[in-house]
Amino acid sequence: MGFDVLREHNRNDIAYRLVNQRDYPGWGYMVENGATTLWESWEYPENASSQNHPMFGSTEEWFYRSLLGINPLQPGFKEIMIKPQPAGDLKWVQGSYHSMYGLIRSAWRITEKEFQLEVEIPANTTARIYLPATNQESIACSSGYTYAGEQDGYSICLVNSGKYTFTCQ
Repeated sequence: MGFDVLREHNRNDIAYRLVNQRDYPGWGYMVENGATTLWESWEYPENASSQNHPMFGSTEEWFYRSLLGINPLQPGFKEIMIKPQPAGDLKWVQGSYHSMYGLIRSAWRITEKEFQLEVEIPANTTARIYLPATNQESIACSSGYTYAGEQDGYSICLVNSGKYTFTCQ
């Protein structure tokens, strides 16, 4: 489907529109037309086509990799990237992923004045946290972190295992 390509190029807006679109073509179109599984094509398969097909299955992965921002940087999530990519009219998202090291949690909220991100990083792992901030001075954090610079409009913070709350303008 290309959701990974959209995520990697910071085009979550397109993925969000595809997921929420209630008319053809869109994932929401399938739901609106009674689908309880993913069809083989965007149109309703009235013939022998599959009504339970994994082709569009990357949508579920998009929820935690893009919206929550939970991605592995090393096999098994030994090193984690948390890079939430808000999209559309979403004002908050929360969720978790159970890795072989333990629970990885990401929850963010957008208000008129700030972006707040809460993360939980399991024991024996480290994480790179990407925040939509242009400099370190606009970042507040509940615990210690190491500032690692900026990349593509994000500030990068390095953390060890633990729970952290970041706030930025």
